[in-house]
Amino acid sequence: MAKLSDIVKQIDKTAKDGDRVKALKMLDSLLKKVPEAKAQPLLKRRKLYRGELATENRIIALEKQYNI
Repeated sequence: MAKLSDIVKQIDKTAKDGDRVKALKMLDSLLKKVPEAKAQPLLKRRKLYRGELATENRIIALEKQYNI
């Protein structure tokens, strides 16, 4: 199995590339496998990506509404 830090780097790269939905799915599956002691930073990351995804979806909705 890959090291946790390598997996987190891959998730961060996926999110940075703009695929936050996939990054969130990867985080959720990883959280099921990680002990609670190491889960706190992953939970913070998940919260961050959810916020970014919500903002992105809101911008897309506004662009559609105002035909931009």
